[in-house]
Amino acid sequence: MDSLVASAARLLAAGDPLGALKSVALRDDPPALALRGIAMAQLGDYERARKLLRRAARSFGARERLAQARCILILFFSPKVSEIARASR
Repeated sequence: MDSLVASAARLLAAGDPLGALKSVALRDDPPALALRGIAMAQLGDYERARKLLRRAARSFGARERLAQARCILILFFSPKVSEIARASR
């Protein structure tokens, strides 16, 4: 994990989704997409969070199954994000 992703993860854990978004806003690698999705969910933009988490889950490769599974779990078991996933099926 590089320093920007680690920094964004610490900011999310501390309850600062805007600070986390500033750290990874322009990145399109899978960890950054996942963190952006989580930050958007914390901000209440659940539709965008769902899209970002799905994109992150698809982007993680075969060697990163645990990270891929975490994205899927967040998608389907996070209360607000899962409501949107169920409603859009």
